[in-house]
Amino acid sequence: MVRDSEKLKRGGIYIHVPFCRGKCSYCSFYSVGGLKRIDWKTFAEAVVGEMRLRVSETNGWRNVTIYIGGGTPSMMDVVDLAWMLDCVRESIVSRTGADVMFPEITIEVNPDDVDEHKAKAWRDAGISRVSMGVQSMVDQELKSIGRRHDVSQVHDAYVILRKYFSNISLDMIFGLPGQTLSSLEKTLDEFLRLKPEHISAYSLMYEERSLLTKQLERGEIEEQPENISVEMFSLINARLRDGGYERYEISNYSLPGRRSVHNSSYWEGIPYIGLGPSSHSFDGYGVRRWNHADIKAYNNGRVSYEVEHLSSDERREEMIMTMLRVKEGLDLKRFREEFGEREYERLLKKCRPYIRTGRIVRECDSLCLTDAGVMISDDIVSSLF
Repeated sequence: MVRDSEKLKRGGIYIHVPFCRGKCSYCSFYSVGGLKRIDWKTFAEAVVGEMRLRVSETNGWRNVTIYIGGGTPSMMDVVDLAWMLDCVRESIVSRTGADVMFPEITIEVNPDDVDEHKAKAWRDAGISRVSMGVQSMVDQELKSIGRRHDVSQVHDAYVILRKYFSNISLDMIFGLPGQTLSSLEKTLDEFLRLKPEHISAYSLMYEERSLLTKQLERGEIEEQPENISVEMFSLINARLRDGGYERYEISNYSLPGRRSVHNSSYWEGIPYIGLGPSSHSFDGYGVRRWNHADIKAYNNGRVSYEVEHLSSDERREEMIMTMLRVKEGLDLKRFREEFGEREYERLLKKCRPYIRTGRIVRECDSLCLTDAGVMISDDIVSSLF
């Protein structure tokens, strides 16, 4: 994608830590669970080894975000994590120069992993932002999706994290089996009382091969009716807006100035490198790469992967899909410059019915989804392809 010179100086590192004590019933991400002992040192060395092999991909980067996700990164031995993070930063500095900045370094954590020792160690390692997977503030709902923590542990973890971090994000899921508007209100009440800088609110997805999908297919649980999910989304929007949060992306809300820098780069087409098994990378133009999901081979230094070169049509579709997700919308000038007058006119023609029905608005030469449009965003985006 065409970007100005400043955007070319930005980049991201995603480190996938594919270990969990047990898999949540909704999760389809690659992870290895049920392990009695994990060789964290070997895994950290493998990540650093991959970073050193790929450091040339960071050429020209001056602002680099790092995101440690999973899996459950908060399980990781803090000494090995700190060493791994330090080596990754050193590799980038050695390649691009001492003036490189790391404006945001995030780690995903589970509430039941948080304690004083770990929180302090994460901060001392240079981590500046914590994303905690809460999902619900109702114990029964947490049990229904296989979460290990309860509500009291969320409170305890948040108190500890707040001592060491001024940038905290909390995740919630709506549309859970058995969830009601009333129980969702309880979660929202607690989130607003805690007042994190950032909140992610995801609609439950029944992913292929997940335990929750198998339970649905066996008739053990029922999927929320679409109208209830719509009401839940509307409730979240209203409550968080009244609480001072802006919805800057379909599933993400922040207090003013506290958007996730790393995640925003995905939607803006900024290049990023994925380290670890099953991680994905993008060069910022049209080449994607993904590592194979094989922790044994990875820990032995065998990083196997596949590469995809996006066609012009695929890049056009990707721009529509990603930029319509964000508050600022699809930049028509950028779209026109990248894909030409014909595709520009074709896009405008396809958008007219949605503009007439109030699902898309055109503002400052951008196309933006309204709240009504967000509710059918998948249908809108696919129709614009």
